Amino acid sequence: MFRRRFLSFPLVIGAVIIGVVSGKAIFAQPLDEYWKKKLQEEPAAKENDLSTS
Repeated sequence: MFRRRFLSFPLVIGAVIIGVVSGKAIFAQPLDEYWKKKLQEEPAAKENDLSTS
């Protein structure tokens, strides 16, 4: 029949490292912009909530 082969531990660790590094390279700048915008909107939203109550 078929024989199962499991991935070796170093191969898995290498794939995880490559994934994290490439993910940071691709998504770091858009995420920074998103959080900067989100943090700027947060005080304005709290101010609006206080003024409406």
